[in-house]
Amino acid sequence: MAGRSNPGHSRRRRQGGPSTATVIGLLVCVVCFSAAFFLWKAALFGFGRNESGEEPFRPVVGDPPYRVCIDAGHGGSDPGARGVVEEKEMTAQTSEALLALLEADPNYIPLRSRESYDVTAKPSERAEAINAQSPQLLLSIHGNSAPEGSTAAGFECYPSVPGRTWHQESYYFAQQLAQGMQAAGAKLRGHGGIRYIYYQGEVKQLVESTHTEVRDERSFTLLEDVNCPAVLAEQCFVTSEEDVAQFGSEEGCKTVARAYYEAICAYFGTQPLDTPQRLPKPAPMTERRRRGPLFLIFIIFRIM
Repeated sequence: MAGRSNPGHSRRRRQGGPSTATVIGLLVCVVCFSAAFFLWKAALFGFGRNESGEEPFRPVVGDPPYRVCIDAGHGGSDPGARGVVEEKEMTAQTSEALLALLEADPNYIPLRSRESYDVTAKPSERAEAINAQSPQLLLSIHGNSAPEGSTAAGFECYPSVPGRTWHQESYYFAQQLAQGMQAAGAKLRGHGGIRYIYYQGEVKQLVESTHTEVRDERSFTLLEDVNCPAVLAEQCFVTSEEDVAQFGSEEGCKTVARAYYEAICAYFGTQPLDTPQRLPKPAPMTERRRRGPLFLIFIIFRIM
């Protein structure tokens, strides 16, 4: 009959395309996604820059193999701090494990501050022996301690202080060490696990790394007297049972040595050996650009 509509024709007309509300909703989603994408991209390109917008400092390292000196703190007749473990035993274990990792990596020539851990050598004597080997980086391994009854624990390290020739390189290395130890589960003490030490006569003054003023007082002898970037690292508190169990036991020393090795690799820009498998790398930036908001719009309208 002429007065009745064709139901099939009506259904086909309704199925011919999305409603206006659907299109508007999809466009709003696209706009929101586009805004989020560009904010993400801005954050991505800005990552790693300092407050002035400049590129962050990176050391100039040249080509491998790199000469890296490992100094085990104390030793010989000097036991260092005593607690759950003896500091000199812990530093020797960590040093041996770290030297083994460096020796296995063709990118490195590992060096020692002295021939034997049983040798007693003053910091000034060790500095002289280190300089004679012309290293490009020094790591001095130590353990921390606290008075009886203290619950102090965690990792901290001391780079060459502001105003010294190798301060920037040393601070950069300290950042790699602190990040590596934090990733291994250590609590970072102070400002990001990095501090400075100054001596006022016989009194040792601890200063947070936020204090960047240049001072006349000397820091640790080893840091002052070596001719290369240098960091002194306190891997854990020998007076803390929990700290020692995690970072001062035989297995703990191996964990710390691995973190230190990877920090050295990060400093020189080499790939650590036996790196655990990681998640697949993200698509190259050019590919991510192609798959940005326009790609999403294309997919949406293909679906429509």
